[in-house]
Amino acid sequence: MKSANQGFSLIELLIASSVGLIAIGVVGSVFLSGYQAANKRSLELLLEQDVNDAFRLIKEDVLRAGYVSSGSSSLKLSGASNVVYVSSAINCLAYVYDAPDGRKYNEVMYNSNKSKLVYRSSDDVKTIDTVCNLTNANSLIYEKQITVNQFDIVNTPISSASATSQLIKITLAAHLKNDDSVSTAKSIQIKTRNWQ
Repeated sequence: MKSANQGFSLIELLIASSVGLIAIGVVGSVFLSGYQAANKRSLELLLEQDVNDAFRLIKEDVLRAGYVSSGSSSLKLSGASNVVYVSSAINCLAYVYDAPDGRKYNEVMYNSNKSKLVYRSSDDVKTIDTVCNLTNANSLIYEKQITVNQFDIVNTPISSASATSQLIKITLAAHLKNDDSVSTAKSIQIKTRNWQ
């Protein structure tokens, strides 16, 4: 008569171990692919947010361009024909407005050599001859992680019987430095205000 309390045989143990390892492998690969997808999505969101923040700052600033607290005609950089001085050749915007803490001269420009978008604000009087150089400018996009591929400005004058304004179209393309597959390209149009 055989005993009813026998253990697992070696073959049964090997089969159970193999099934367990396969299950762990499947669960692990699903977890890793989910983690990689979530990580890529968070990097895409970081890039989108940085580009949107840059556009928001540029748009808000350009809409202030030309404002003068005395209520007289729009402020312009000395030598400029429009409220926003646009140099399409070097992808630069420059403008002036009165702020609560004094007159501000601002510039947004693209440094093609370093592939970054820079911004500079100053209280010092600027003219079209002294703007659009890269000294003492700060990056507008998080340059440690993001590279700007393209920054183009197209300026279209708009005239009516009473005033002249301009429509500025800005195109910005960027990607992550360590992952070219995470990229974005956006454009905005801004109609400048006429403070007359």
